[in-house]
Amino acid sequence: MSIIYKHFIRSCLFATVVGVAAPAAAQSFPSRPLTIVVPYAAGATDRQARQIAEIASKELGQPVVVENRDGAGGTIGAQYVALSKPDGHTMLYGAPAVITVAPLTGAAQYKYEDLKALARVNIIPHMVAARADAPFKTIPELVAYAKANPGKVTFGSPGSGTAVHLAGEAFADAAGIQLSHVPFRGVAPAVTAASGGFVDLVFGAPGAINPQIQGGRLIALAQLGAKRTNELSSIPTVREQGVDLALSADFGFFVAKDTPADVIAKLESAIKVAVESEDFRRSVTSALSSPGYLDSSDYQRLVDQERDIYSRIVPKLPLANK
Repeated sequence: MSIIYKHFIRSCLFATVVGVAAPAAAQSFPSRPLTIVVPYAAGATDRQARQIAEIASKELGQPVVVENRDGAGGTIGAQYVALSKPDGHTMLYGAPAVITVAPLTGAAQYKYEDLKALARVNIIPHMVAARADAPFKTIPELVAYAKANPGKVTFGSPGSGTAVHLAGEAFADAAGIQLSHVPFRGVAPAVTAASGGFVDLVFGAPGAINPQIQGGRLIALAQLGAKRTNELSSIPTVREQGVDLALSADFGFFVAKDTPADVIAKLESAIKVAVESEDFRRSVTSALSSPGYLDSSDYQRLVDQERDIYSRIVPKLPLANK
């Protein structure tokens, strides 16, 4: 047998071994239990994560556990996932603000690029409501009043630098008006302040605001999402009322940036089954939000758009950590 022929045989054998090993490696995920990190204290978010985990574990053939790593506005949990091994076994479940906002304000020790969108799960539109006796009942009336009275209209939020605060600032910027921000220590105090007439507006999630609207203590002006949700179909969007803005707290999953594409595809598939289940749909609609699955590329596109909006807003604000 010639030397050239021997080299040819060895090359063929090597190519065959590599060709068999590569699919085997791809099929080895997941090789151990998976962890979903929720960067907030126990509550509705980790209940949703546990619902998804239960269904996804059956699809993936491995246990999926949920772990709360709260603190520092969600950045502790987000940093843990950003620094984790990029093999898909550790995921973050939360609102994009921990990625789109926190690095801009200086509150995070990780960069925007350190985490990659995996799948959108839940659409929670930001809402804006006014005190019951406000001198405006619609977004056009609010814009006209604010332009005639620069800085006089106040709005409450859960605190400076939060996603809700920045949603209010983004709305003001898009509408070409000046609003005065009043921070509170949480959504509930901000809603209470608006209901009592201490601030003119409040921005936040519909689950917190809608009871006050139904009770006649607040007036619903708009939702900030790209389109009306089924659960809030009677409330128009700001875009419908002439303000070109679309923002919502679209909760979803994120992974470390270098997670392989084949791993992401497996995770997407399992999450999709969970999000489209009847149990999950009932859970989120009861909180006036909507299930809304998007795969990694489509969700990343939305998160990038949100990042672009906030990157224009944050430098203008006097945030302490910036």
